[in-house]
Amino acid sequence: MTGADLFVHELQQRGVTWVATLCGHGLDPLYAACRQAGLRLVDSRNEQAASYMGDACGRLTRRPGVVFSSSGVAHVNALTGLTNAYFDHAPLLLVSGAAAVSTMGQGHFQDLDQVALAKPISQYAALIDDPATISSHVAKAFASAARGPVHLTFPMDIQKAVASGQWPVASDIQRADAPAPSLPPSSRPLLVAGSNVFYANAGSSLVRFCERSSVPVVVPIWDRGSIDHPIPHFMGVIGAATGGPRLLDDADLVLLCGAAPDYRLNYIDDPRVVRIEPQHLDSLNVPPTPAWLRECQRRRDEFRRQFEASAVHSAPGLHSLDIIAALREVLTDDPVLLIDGGSIGQWCHQLLCDRYPGHWLTCGPSGAVGWGLPGAMAARLCYPDRPVILVSGDGAFTFTPAELECAARQRLPFVALVADDQAWGITQLGHKRQYGEAISSNLGPIDFGLLAQSLGCHSLRVTEASRIAPEIRRAYDRDRPTVLHLPIPGGNEWSTA
Repeated sequence: MTGADLFVHELQQRGVTWVATLCGHGLDPLYAACRQAGLRLVDSRNEQAASYMGDACGRLTRRPGVVFSSSGVAHVNALTGLTNAYFDHAPLLLVSGAAAVSTMGQGHFQDLDQVALAKPISQYAALIDDPATISSHVAKAFASAARGPVHLTFPMDIQKAVASGQWPVASDIQRADAPAPSLPPSSRPLLVAGSNVFYANAGSSLVRFCERSSVPVVVPIWDRGSIDHPIPHFMGVIGAATGGPRLLDDADLVLLCGAAPDYRLNYIDDPRVVRIEPQHLDSLNVPPTPAWLRECQRRRDEFRRQFEASAVHSAPGLHSLDIIAALREVLTDDPVLLIDGGSIGQWCHQLLCDRYPGHWLTCGPSGAVGWGLPGAMAARLCYPDRPVILVSGDGAFTFTPAELECAARQRLPFVALVADDQAWGITQLGHKRQYGEAISSNLGPIDFGLLAQSLGCHSLRVTEASRIAPEIRRAYDRDRPTVLHLPIPGGNEWSTA
């Protein structure tokens, strides 16, 4: 058994069924081992896309997505997905090939200290420099991935070396549960539920707590959601660029659960804030305050009405609201929903907010755009029997459009809705309001239908609102991606008046 064979065996022992990758220097022995063991390699055209696939897998399933990258600049490209996972504390394993250990630091091909680059954004980063340590490194990496992304540099001479033995599969790192804190009396409590509620698989506990205690709950924008069905206690996202109902300022008790008091919460740090762990939700006792819950619901509903009414229709044709209406209709099919983009993302977050399940995915706290296409490929791999819908702005969609070919060739179907305003919409709107004109935020026209067809996908340009939902459903049964080009000329803006 070679080192590569043992490594692949260790992955399969931990339930890994596919690996996102782009071929290149340092990977051939690993590829051969995957072929021999029947571990699927899902190829991409850019290491950035491959790493986004692994990141999306981890953020959807709570299990480490695995990425194989070649060495040098390829490794640097792959750090994009590792960084996204770092912001979200998501499980991801990046494995980068390299030339021989014996010539490291002497100028061999693509000589680079890959571990040093990955270490600041990894929970564990190491060089496998001895075949006897392969199993140990894999065990440590998977255990550490319970807290966030990890990295292993795996040189080719170690991959080819004879390896024997195997370490037991390590479980996630166990942390002692802190006791539930005592809570001060409160008449206006607010629960802020962040990504770690999802990663702790505590969504049911979250809902039970809200229903038992009549406590309103918000999710920081871009954090993972844990509310699988509509509940009257869910107030939507907090920290959006487009604002929100006044809740945080008027709460006299803020229960911070699995979330950080960062910019989305105005760096809140005062006596009102009590940190709780997801495991506390089933035992925590907060006396119900139904009058405060009703007031929060009134503020939420009023904000949504005002936000929807703020839509600026500056040109004929589709508006973002038409896309939202179509999504509301097809969400009854309970698809995996991915949201990638600035302006269209704001509309989705503000108006698709009666629930926030774990199979809806956004960029995460990084605020990145451009991850959506590889994210949709990963979603199809993770949920082979569920509809997958990607909602993307035109700018975000063009980060990795070549991945459409990879998705079509490897039979990874999904439906992509491209909201096309020919701009970096949210930035352009901000420029116009601050400076009176757009500054380097305009984009030119693209025939997204022709682009998709050239890359082996189905496509359709849709200009009538009533056709969007039927075309989404029509695409569910196709064996390749379908791109719906949705021009929204001047129809992505909102008024602040």
